[in-house]
Amino acid sequence: MEKITLDAELRGVGRHPVRELRDVARVPAVIYGSGVEAKPISVNAKALQKALHQAGSGLLTLQLMGDSPLNVLPREVQRHPVKHNVLHVDFQAVSMTEKLRLHVPVIHQGDAPAMKLNGDLVLVRNLDSIEIECLPADIPNHLVADLTKLQGEDDEVLASDLAVPNGVKVLTAHDQVVFSLTLSRAGILDETEEGAATAAEPEVVIKGKAAKEGAEEAPEKK
Repeated sequence: MEKITLDAELRGVGRHPVRELRDVARVPAVIYGSGVEAKPISVNAKALQKALHQAGSGLLTLQLMGDSPLNVLPREVQRHPVKHNVLHVDFQAVSMTEKLRLHVPVIHQGDAPAMKLNGDLVLVRNLDSIEIECLPADIPNHLVADLTKLQGEDDEVLASDLAVPNGVKVLTAHDQVVFSLTLSRAGILDETEEGAATAAEPEVVIKGKAAKEGAEEAPEKK
């Protein structure tokens, strides 16, 4: 696993110090966890963005000026609702010998054969992340869902179908649906119209038959 290091500095607390940090492209953060006293820190905004992109929900090495390096996880990342830049981060210091529980994102690979056969089918993502348990060194950046398993319209990719690395235990229920297929709106409308047309046909035949019988019986009444 590639080592990702992020430099940090102690910071002041309060509204004004935080505003001053953001003015110089630094992000306020907090470090807490195993064997560490909680401290307010700051990190470079660009370096943080790069580190989070590389590590995902995985392990980072935090180098606080004057202290020994710490193995940390980004536990809570607050972003601006419009600009999406990082506003604040909570880093949890972890022991490399103790297992952790955390959520990791799910990505998909491959193409669903059913979608090639039926152009009205669309892919539905039911879960964005999966809960796992493992040692910090074994934390994957993501888990992979193979869409080639979607051979038919009713097929699904379950949590039990995900590719899981050695040393990682999936805690999410194995029968939890991760990806599935459904008809697009256009496909539903087409299917509804076809069904209505099919259902209407027997009625026409029945009416036509009744009308014919009525016509045949009419002379007998005379």
